[in-house]
Amino acid sequence: MAFEVPPTLTEVILSGPEVVIVERALATALEQSGLCTDDLAASTDPETLGVVPAVYARWDQQVRRLGSGSCGLSIDGHGLLVMSVFLADLSVVVMALKARLFDLSIRSLEEGGEEPDEEFKMITTVIVRLERLL
Repeated sequence: MAFEVPPTLTEVILSGPEVVIVERALATALEQSGLCTDDLAASTDPETLGVVPAVYARWDQQVRRLGSGSCGLSIDGHGLLVMSVFLADLSVVVMALKARLFDLSIRSLEEGGEEPDEEFKMITTVIVRLERLL
């Protein structure tokens, strides 16, 4: 009888805006795959829809758990959120963030090559931090 190895969890500490950035990147990746969050709500098992929807559903579940206030901490007056994320999900999150970064770069070029905005800088910072965990 084969035993399944449980997925490895890792703790990720993000600020509220960083959580929103990741959620936006995952939602964009979900939409680009031809699905939307309503499709996830209607599905009894998001994993049957594919990898990105399953990761989005797990991320959304973690974010809702954060709303309970049990996962926060404050350092020097800055509110941070502690999330437990499957290590395998992090690679999908990083991929979604890189795709969002690429979309922002294209948009910036189309608008005359303006300086990257705050979202661009925050996405880059989150990518670097999450890639260290992989």
